[in-house]
Amino acid sequence: MNDNKKTAVKDGRRYKYGSLSVVFTVVFLALIIALNLVFSSLSLSGDLTVDLTQEDFTSVGEESTKILSELGKDLDITIYFMSARDRYDMDTNTYNGVNLTAIVRDMAENFAKEFDGSGNIGTVKVEYKELNTDPAFENKYLEESTTKLSGTSVIIQGKYHYRVLDLQSFFTLDENGQYYSFNGEYRFTTAMLQSSISEPQVVSITYGHGEPVEQNGGIALTSDLAGIVSLFGSAGFEIKTVDLRREEIDERTEILVCYDPKSDFEPNEIDKITEYLDKHNSFMVFVDSETEELKELQSCLSDSWGIDYKPLHKVTDENHSLGSVNVINAKYPDFDDEESKGSAAYMINKTVKETEGVFTTALPNSVELFKREGNTQDNFTVETVLSTFDTATSSTVFGKQNEGELPLMLLSTKFDYGENNASEYSYVMLVGSTEFANTVNLTKGSYGNDRVLLSAARVFAVNRIAPDVPDKPFGSTALTIETGTARTLSWLICTVLPCAVLILGMVVFFRRRHL
Repeated sequence: MNDNKKTAVKDGRRYKYGSLSVVFTVVFLALIIALNLVFSSLSLSGDLTVDLTQEDFTSVGEESTKILSELGKDLDITIYFMSARDRYDMDTNTYNGVNLTAIVRDMAENFAKEFDGSGNIGTVKVEYKELNTDPAFENKYLEESTTKLSGTSVIIQGKYHYRVLDLQSFFTLDENGQYYSFNGEYRFTTAMLQSSISEPQVVSITYGHGEPVEQNGGIALTSDLAGIVSLFGSAGFEIKTVDLRREEIDERTEILVCYDPKSDFEPNEIDKITEYLDKHNSFMVFVDSETEELKELQSCLSDSWGIDYKPLHKVTDENHSLGSVNVINAKYPDFDDEESKGSAAYMINKTVKETEGVFTTALPNSVELFKREGNTQDNFTVETVLSTFDTATSSTVFGKQNEGELPLMLLSTKFDYGENNASEYSYVMLVGSTEFANTVNLTKGSYGNDRVLLSAARVFAVNRIAPDVPDKPFGSTALTIETGTARTLSWLICTVLPCAVLILGMVVFFRRRHL
């Protein structure tokens, strides 16, 4: 009898624990399948998200404090808001629990607390005005800038200049038009710099070779160039255009930009560019996989600066791309030796790598670049700023031409001594993707394209420009995952994990049966 009871108890334990293991396995596999569906859909887009939310929107960072402190008493700023102070606290201005207008106001007031005029630092003051109560004040800015003020206008009045901004300009939007991040610290700091420096630096953009610039020299803000115009403009540069066939380059130009040329330059235009670069200035050239052979321009880049592109050689990468094999996720070079850590390419990369959350840099429809070997007209140093990973391929209509780690952004530097033995540099940067600097990729928060371009501008410019201040996102932000990584994650979740759980469940089931 006792033996029968023991047998029954043992069978019950087998049944109980064996059944539990089966139930556990089935439930877990069901969860894995559910996760499968989620990750599979994400892997198709190449985007996975994590929470990278930043708090404390209105604090003044060390970078802004440092760069504005260097202005000394030239920093004499008054920030005018065009509404009463309490109107910025209205609940209707709240988004995701954050009052948008209030954080702009509080950011300005924190600048005023930081720069109170004590010691050798300058002064920032904040004043609140209401429209229609001071017609003389309103008419002053209307006459000087032809800008009609509204209740959402914010004026940064400095010692030499002023800037009129709108509350909307302190925020960035995502592709769906939703508020993505707050860039108030950056906007206030750059506007203060622009208003406190007597002679602004200039970025000149070439036209007349098929670049997306209107033939009268105006830049259409609906074009791809709008991103570059906005980025350099907000960084403190005055934006000008130049037709080198008929015009001279503005002598204040720090950076000359040639974006997506369709036809070649004439010899006299190349002479103007060479003369400009001899004065220790900088030149940025943006080409892509559809750029034809441009002999004069390529000769200038190759013979004098040691950099060039291979016309119509398109770069793709199945493993290190972002949603499409044509959208390359760039690789940042390693600077191992001490000598390279003082280079211009190192300084550009250092800023981007130290920016929290920004590691993905997209270069769609890239063309293969290369460094020229052999004799050249001048001495220079060529560095790779960005490259592909070693899984990339360069192809033409005739098939594969090259593979491995290929340059995507090259920088050539010339060094000389000026007056009083001061170091002087000239830079030419060749970018193998025009879409790297288009409006979409310079404003998408999960990419570091804007950081790279701004960092290069800081290296190239002689005088102060915008600080390295990241935006502060609202809520969760997208962390873009490479195609290869997304595929690997999906494979692990779809195959390896379910098999492991199934095997474990079977082992538990059969072991329990023999208890």
